This record gives sequence, structure tokens and C-alpha cells, in this order.
Amino acid sequence: MLRKLKNNVLTAQYCVNGSIEGLAEQSQYSSRATRLVDDSTRFLLLSLPLKLPDTEIRRILKKWVHEGVTVASARYAFFGFTENHVKEGRVICFREDESWTVRHVKEQFGDLDEVYQKHGYGKYAARLGLSFSSTVQSLDVAPEEALEVPDLRAPDGSLHTDGCGMICDSFAAEICHAHELPADTTVFQVRRGGIKGLLVRYPDDKFAELCAKHRGIPTPPSIKMAYRPSMLKYSGGPTALELNDCSRCPTSARLNAQFIIMLLTLGINIETFEKMLKEHLDIIGCITHDRDVALRYLKGELDASDHDTFGQDVYALLLAYHDLSEPYVEWKLKQFQALQYKSLYKKLNLRVEESCYVYGVVDEDGILEGDEVFINLPGRTGVVLGNVLVARNPSYSPGDFRKLRAVHDPRLKHHKHCIVFSRKASHSIPDSMASGDLDGDEYFVTWDPTLIPSHMATPHQRALPASATRASVSPTRITRQCTLEEAAIDTFIENAFSRLLGKMANSWSILAEATPQLANFTLPLVHLLESAHLGGNVAKLNQDFDMAKRALDQKKSAQAIGFRSPVQRLRDQVPQVPDPKIQRFDCDPALILEK
Repeated sequence: MLRKLKNNVLTAQYCVNGSIEGLAEQSQYSSRATRLVDDSTRFLLLSLPLKLPDTEIRRILKKWVHEGVTVASARYAFFGFTENHVKEGRVICFREDESWTVRHVKEQFGDLDEVYQKHGYGKYAARLGLSFSSTVQSLDVAPEEALEVPDLRAPDGSLHTDGCGMICDSFAAEICHAHELPADTTVFQVRRGGIKGLLVRYPDDKFAELCAKHRGIPTPPSIKMAYRPSMLKYSGGPTALELNDCSRCPTSARLNAQFIIMLLTLGINIETFEKMLKEHLDIIGCITHDRDVALRYLKGELDASDHDTFGQDVYALLLAYHDLSEPYVEWKLKQFQALQYKSLYKKLNLRVEESCYVYGVVDEDGILEGDEVFINLPGRTGVVLGNVLVARNPSYSPGDFRKLRAVHDPRLKHHKHCIVFSRKASHSIPDSMASGDLDGDEYFVTWDPTLIPSHMATPHQRALPASATRASVSPTRITRQCTLEEAAIDTFIENAFSRLLGKMANSWSILAEATPQLANFTLPLVHLLESAHLGGNVAKLNQDFDMAKRALDQKKSAQAIGFRSPVQRLRDQVPQVPDPKIQRFDCDPALILEK
């Protein structure tokens, strides 16, 4: 597993009385920005109150943009914000001096000004986010060691290679050694300057052959990585490769309420999920009295999450082999059990043994046919064969679920712990699944025959993504002349504290459960939900969504008579348990701390 270091930044809150309070250091995973400067606490994340009117927010931001902000006798200049920051109502400020200024730092990130000039501040904020995302700095790749190769296109212009590049085996081995990663790691999610996406590992001779094939000329022996135009978000920036994540042997995946609705819509019967639910409930019920069952269940939970500290504590208690009836141990197990019941009721997160989440990559050689995939999971099943169901989370249309055929071909054996998609399909397979791509999306894959529908829905039709726009098309430019700072203020006010996507997703779930048509009933909402995911105009999306929802609410009244939600039917089978309390205090002497 990739070990990520942490840096401290400053945080504070602007209060409605005009004061700035709560200055504190906050530990965050290391990013390009925090590693670049000599002191990561130069960065101040300043939060605005949720209930401030737009006019007041505009006044405050204008002041900060032009005058900066003084906190604890130190002056901070306005730096900007990323997509994630604006959703939280936060802006970035920076403590300048002769060595480091806002302009100097941004120049080190790369040519972000070009992004603003071509696409406006919304895209600028997204690209700024590349320098604030959690990464681990790795080995340097000099300009003469990185090669651009063309994207591979489907006949309709969609990209088979959207976000997917290549890395030679010898250099990948150096990276694995430097970061103590498994020697057979084959997919790296990376950043390098303005480059973002996946690098897929190939034997050195195959890497050189593919680069030469795609470019039509021999490949210099110095080349270590090949990236595609779809991966280049802006030019310039640091040449050090940064690792965001990498492939590993995947654990079993889980369904959720949304996926269950989709599968019910596609014809999987409710009894299939009731059987899965009963098995899941039986295991949770054994947690308090069967150590082996509890350990297996907890290990699965911990493998699926890196941040479950409570689960880690319970796992340690079980490994210590204390008596399960000891009051403190019993209480902790009951607490964990209650949490599992609550999570299951809310999410219906049913574990599917014959499944996984894996990165999607492309078959560079063109070996696979349009409906074929290659899935090699050493340490689990080996090479998966037969029908598989593939989807991307979240998905809002039954047509986003694809039934494909997993095959074995020895020429693809170097691909491990990922799903390899064909480059021969008439339309990009990843794009047909909720506008997926290959720049780091993980795909749900199951080969459990009880979850693979006999008949599939027609893939949902979408416009081509921006990354598939041909070079001859002129880029969209900002519609009026304004400074970057003015555009930042406008963008912040339009998008700050936006809960639109959550509101839309919740409405989709309620409506999809309300009629016998299930997810087919909510198809008119799909394009609006996907626009919200892509960061469309919040005000217009909100208006359009409310209008579409009102129309569906009127239709629902007639269709919902006598209909009971199958998802609620499943939830009703999950026990509702109170928060456990310690009933006895006769502790095991081994657990008593001596004075």
C-alpha cells in the first residue's frame, strides 16, 4: 500500500461579526503545493459561514483579493480555491515574503493562466486542485524521458484511451522499489506537472513497440513514460512523477441501494438480494460470540477501508484472545455489531464475494473484441472467464450497466488487478458507463451468475466528453473580459456550499423506489445528474431539476398506488438495535491498569 505522509496547514473561520477565529494547524495528506514551499503553514484555509448573504460574501472576498487578510499579526494574500474547497465554503490564502509569493508558487505549478484564458475560472479551480490533491512524490521524469502518443479513437470519435498512458517495466520497478510497493504493481495513478491519469506497466520491449506503433516512428531508448493528449490538462509544472494511488489485489466489492435498484430494474429478482441479506445478517449476528467469524468479517471491513480506527481497535481486541464475555470486550463487540446493522440499513452494502473494484485500462494491442475484457486477479481467482457485469459508481441509468465477456489471452498476462477494455468497440466502453474514463476510475465487476441479468438495457446515449473533442475545434473562451480575481469571486458565489448534487441524488433514489418502473422511471433526470457531477451551472441545473422532478411527481401519484418499494422491503429485514451499554463491570484482570 502506498504510504502517504502528512503536512500541516493553517485553518481559521471568518465570523459574522467580522473577526477571524479558531486559528489552528491541521494535518493533511501531503500534496504538491505543501511540499513545494519551505513551510506548509504558509497556506491558510479560511472558511466562510454558510448563512452569509451573497452580497456580503462578495464584499469580503473583494477585500481579501485586493488587501489580503491579517490573522495573528501575519498578512496572507488571496491564493484561490479548488473545486473541493468551494463546496466547503473555503478559500486558500498564502503568507508571502521575498522568497515566496502567490505568483511564484503558481508559476511552479505550471501554465494555469492558459487554463483560465481558455476555459474560465471553474476549470482553473479544477486544475489548481491537481496541486492540492493527496500525492506522494516519486522519481523524476525529465522532458526527454516523457513521450506524447496519440489517443486511440472509436469510429464515433469517443476515446478508448481517455486518461490512460504507459510506463516501461524497468522504470516501474524502480518506482516499486523506491516506495516499497509489491513488485508486480502494474497500474499507477499519477500526476506530473499538468499530466493526470493512469500509467499502465508494459515490458520494456513491448513498451517501445507500442510507442513506435502509435507514433509511426522509432522510440528513443531514453523514454520512461508515454502520456496522451487526454491526460495533459495544462503545460509545464514539476517533472517529478507523483503517485496518487496504485493497483493492488482487490477485496470483494459491495452493492449499495442504488446498484440494487438498477439490478432490480434489469430483472434480477428480489429473492436474490433477500438471500444475500440473510447471509450478511447471519454473519453480523455471530460477531459477539464467534471469534473466527468476527475476525474474518472485520478483516474484510479493514481491507476495504484504510480509516476505520474503531474497527482496528476491535480487531486488536479479538486477536488478543480475551474472553468474549468479558464486559469491556462484549461491549465493544456489541458496539461494532450495532454499527454494522445501522450501516446495512442505510446503505444496503451487501458484500458480493465474486466481485471487485478495479482500475480500467485499455487493450493497446487491439487483441480483445468489442464485447470482451481481460481480468487477471492473482491471489484471488486468477483469470476470470465468462460473463461479467461491469458498472461505474455512481450510475443513474440501467443502460450504464454492461454485460461483457471475460476471456483469457496469454498476450495480456502482464495486466494484473485491473480490467482491460477493448479498443475495437464502436463507442468507448468506459464512456458508456456513466461517462467513465481511464484516468483513475475504478469499475465494479462481478462474475456472480445470480447478479448478471439475462437482458440488458440499451446503453445511455451521451454527447462526447470534452476530452474527445478534436483538435480542430476551438476551445471555449470566457465570454467577457474580467480579471482572474473577479472571475474567482463570481465562481465562488455561484458554487459555494452547493448541496445540489446530494439533493438530486436523494430525489433520484426516492423516485426510483416509488414505482414499479424503478430506475426506468427516473431516466429524465439522468443528464441533469451527470451535468451536476461535471460541475455545470448550479442555478440553471437547480431550476431544470426542480421542473423535471415536479413532472415526475405528478406521474408518480398514479403509478405508485399499491406499490411497495423493494429496497424498503430489504431494509425492513435489518434489525433496529439500541446503542449498547456496559451491563457488568467485573473486568478481566489483564485489562485493569495497575497504579
